[in-house]
Amino acid sequence: MDIQKILVSLGLATAISASAAISYTPVTEGATEGAQKLYNFLATNYGVRTVSGVMTGDVNDATVKGLVDVDTFNIRTGKYPALVGFDFLFATGVKASDSWYKSYTQKALDAAKDLWSQGGIPAFTWHWKDPSDQIDAFYTKSGNASEFTDFDFTQGFADPACTANCTWNKESETYKQILSDIDEIADMFLGLQEAGVAAIFRPLHEASGAWFWWGTKGGAAFQALYNLIYDEMVSVKGVKNLVWVWNPEYTKDTDWNPGATKYDVISLDIYEAWDYTSKYTKAYAELTTNFGSDKMFAVSENGSIPDISAMTAAKTTWSWWMPWYQSWSGKFLDQTVESVWKANMESPCTISLESMPGWDKYTISTTPVAACEVGYELGKLDTARKIEEVFPGDLATNGWLQVKFSASGEDTAKGNVVVLDKNIPDLSTAKKLTMKVYNTNSMSGIWFTVAFLTGAPDWAWAQPDGCWINAGDSTTCEIDLSTTAKDQVVLEGDDYTNFMGNISKVYLEVFAAGFNGTVYYDDIMVDGTTLINDFNTAQKIKVEQGSLVEVNVLPPGSSAIEPKVATTASKLSVSGNVISFAAAKSGIVAVDVFGMNGKRVATLYRGNLAAGNYSFSLENMPKGRYIVRVKGTGITATQPVLVK
Repeated sequence: MDIQKILVSLGLATAISASAAISYTPVTEGATEGAQKLYNFLATNYGVRTVSGVMTGDVNDATVKGLVDVDTFNIRTGKYPALVGFDFLFATGVKASDSWYKSYTQKALDAAKDLWSQGGIPAFTWHWKDPSDQIDAFYTKSGNASEFTDFDFTQGFADPACTANCTWNKESETYKQILSDIDEIADMFLGLQEAGVAAIFRPLHEASGAWFWWGTKGGAAFQALYNLIYDEMVSVKGVKNLVWVWNPEYTKDTDWNPGATKYDVISLDIYEAWDYTSKYTKAYAELTTNFGSDKMFAVSENGSIPDISAMTAAKTTWSWWMPWYQSWSGKFLDQTVESVWKANMESPCTISLESMPGWDKYTISTTPVAACEVGYELGKLDTARKIEEVFPGDLATNGWLQVKFSASGEDTAKGNVVVLDKNIPDLSTAKKLTMKVYNTNSMSGIWFTVAFLTGAPDWAWAQPDGCWINAGDSTTCEIDLSTTAKDQVVLEGDDYTNFMGNISKVYLEVFAAGFNGTVYYDDIMVDGTTLINDFNTAQKIKVEQGSLVEVNVLPPGSSAIEPKVATTASKLSVSGNVISFAAAKSGIVAVDVFGMNGKRVATLYRGNLAAGNYSFSLENMPKGRYIVRVKGTGITATQPVLVK
């Protein structure tokens, strides 16, 4: 990869001074010693070294190294992340008192304490559930049509229509609901503060994203809500142990800026940066242009990581990065290939938990850290993502629509795929559309929807909210047709009936930035009875306004392909108290033993292994039943064992 060519193409040939005006003290007056050290550590390393991180989904343990996402990070890279993300997802809302919800939140707080004690950095996000406790949801209808909240926080303002300097009506029920939730989160941070723990906090993330209820009312309203959180927590409740992060959705969101005195870091969420470079360097330059250089920039969510050699060359080294979780079918750690993981985590310019100084030993400084030698070049690594071509296992008896995407880098695959253009059924009373979907790309999810075109004389176009499918997943998507919008206005009543009763074409509509792989669609149905297309007969499918998209109908028993059925042969065997396995190639491997309750009780091996055959003894384990897991480069296998 020629980083100079990339910089020139992005208008970044002139080096960016990453830390010219960065303060060495946090914005919070009277910050705790821990918060001062945490912020100072980030500030003195900024522009030179970047902090590695990972987000947690499944919080299965109260110890940080027992968390499945942290453990997977270690298996993948050979090191532990210095920063670990936690979520107050279940801490507030109508179901917050449920035992499982409370357990999840408590484990996250305990794991944060454990991480801090090991010299690491806890980072908290808050997917804030409906403060009115009407529904257990944080999405708006545009974010999740099947489970969403209509909560309108501007009803807590003296003037709900305010466009600047919004003030709160402290007697309103909405204000009291909001404040109650803020105080609950503040109390949790105070518990960490009493334990001597500091943390990063990113409230109201993806600020202008209308898929969250806090991003639907414009910049001025958002600013008021963010400032209420900060002022209530810091000035009223006395939370002084946080490094505050403001997270706009776009680099241009200047109207959403809550004020530089209320945050320490500006962060972005950056996904589908498949070349590990272009999106990151471009975003860094745009943030510098729009917000100056007196705040640190961080990547608060990502898929593939920003490569440290490319960032160093561009002088755009982010403070930290944090891939979203691997658990809960996220698989975001898979989006960085092995060679890039290895090079980044072994570079002295990337900070792992093992290289953290320890908070009891850290001394506050006003001197940036010395320059480090990255030690490699991204262009000399094998960065290719191997996308295996697989097929649904029932092709002998069932037909599918095959859609192949060939986007790469910043390319966007797109197409309006005509799935029905004759004998259109009457959809005037249609409520729900369903379809089966099979995403064979194990590294990236994809968004799509349907669209409708009316006949003469209108020739009008409308589409409902869409569907998202995770990487390597299969599902039945349900699309709420009551969200169908024409010219961004949702059709209702007679407008909907008249429009849907005059359909001339039904489309599958796809827009997939950087997506490379194949997705299969089947059994497009309306209200469970009206068939749009089951792809069981040979037919020519058109793509209108298509780019980087190829479609084929594969009817049952299609001779055009030879399906490769995805199978995973067990490479792990047990004989007596000895487990044996074959490593197909060299790399990092972990051999762990779990109790039948899912708790890890022993680690037999963790580290690099050459390709070959290996055996480990269980003779020192107490008698009983266990699950043995071998996980790492080229192998993932589990086996129940009985130790006699």
